[in-house]
Amino acid sequence: MRNKIAEAEMPVLRYGDEVIACPVCGQFDSLILIIDSDDRTETPSFMKCDDGHQWAEPRFPRRIGAGFLALVEEARPESIDWSEVRRAG
Repeated sequence: MRNKIAEAEMPVLRYGDEVIACPVCGQFDSLILIIDSDDRTETPSFMKCDDGHQWAEPRFPRRIGAGFLALVEEARPESIDWSEVRRAG
């Protein structure tokens, strides 16, 4: 099976006492996490806000997104909108 690239709207994310927010506009709720199902590295994840700003978020490594997608696929596969998932390759 090939890896999957997906986007997921996230709840408010915290890193310790800090709230993760868009570095341009400050949006902190409903941020979109871009997930690569096979990337379980410590490389920063890509995120974006409603205004279209996109950045690499070092406080949220890609392994967390890949793990999140794997858990959702296993526990609640019906909750994934597969029309937004692309097969990488």
